[in-house]
Amino acid sequence: MDKHLHGGNVASVAARFDIDPGIFIDFSVNTNPLGPPAEIAGLLQSSTALAAVYPEPGCGALRSAAAAFYGVDPEQVIAANGAVELIYLVAQVLRPRTVLILGPTFREYEIACRLQGASVKHFRLPPRQDFLPDLPQLIRATRGVDLVWLCNPNNPTGSLTPPGVLQPFLEHCRAQRIFLVVDESFLLFHPRWRQLTCIPEAAADGGVLVLQSLTKFYGIPGLRIGCGIGSAEVISRLSCYQPPWHVNGLAQAAAEVAFEAGEYACRTVSLVRRERRFLTSSLAELSLVRKVYPSAANFLLLELQPPATAPGVWEQLARRGVLVRDCSNFGWLGDRFIRVAVKDRARNILLLERLKAV
Repeated sequence: MDKHLHGGNVASVAARFDIDPGIFIDFSVNTNPLGPPAEIAGLLQSSTALAAVYPEPGCGALRSAAAAFYGVDPEQVIAANGAVELIYLVAQVLRPRTVLILGPTFREYEIACRLQGASVKHFRLPPRQDFLPDLPQLIRATRGVDLVWLCNPNNPTGSLTPPGVLQPFLEHCRAQRIFLVVDESFLLFHPRWRQLTCIPEAAADGGVLVLQSLTKFYGIPGLRIGCGIGSAEVISRLSCYQPPWHVNGLAQAAAEVAFEAGEYACRTVSLVRRERRFLTSSLAELSLVRKVYPSAANFLLLELQPPATAPGVWEQLARRGVLVRDCSNFGWLGDRFIRVAVKDRARNILLLERLKAV
């Protein structure tokens, strides 16, 4: 397994090509193009006091703020050092024998489960169907499985599993006692996320856990903060395996502030929807691009026109100060796919210009 190969490593790329890291525009990470909310920026400037004391061990204030935001009880929320920590915690605590992963998708699901000795089955999401699953085939694939990983919207494809597929699948997993983890790290970028989320099912059912990353939507990946929502029993079981002070004080305070940033959230959703539409149509006109896949997230998956390859395009763009995500290490995608984040208009135009130069 190619362990921990992700986007966002500007320093190493700058050193490789002997380029000033300050000139890079990073489209390889899918964080909010607006940057952190102003309220968090103000908090960061006056955070000395937070560094001088231990953080709240059980994240009580943060869990209460998250519970109010998600519409659940604090006992149904677990906070962690990013959603990725929860992925490893789920594998460690639940110890599944056989897992099913819908992909191509985030590699950490497989890595975390294999570290715990689990057998891994894959369900291939077909490009010809814009990476959307066929329900009967998906149900058949769950034979002999005790845990399923579903990323929604999926990373790196951006595809959103339709409610007409997701709800029957939830019912099937419940009936077969298959634990379902739904990673909604990018769902907050959708204008109807409250209607699409599986949080109500997770809070009511001991067989479902929803993961939510706060770092993407609120633009604070360096602070590392994520939440899991599930039944009180599941959350209690997971919490027993967390070390003391598992989320630093600054991250806790920033997350509490973020949950109150309603105007920022509205601006984000509007900007991403508008710029994703612009970027989708503009990229589709480039001779370098064979297809732009539909996305419900703040990023786009591009299939390159042969003979162009993802490693080759990645390097040529890097030499021009632009980073994209080479998707070669995602299962089934091969070397023809790259992923680009949706940013503001000026940076999106710059990406288009550099791609034209390539």
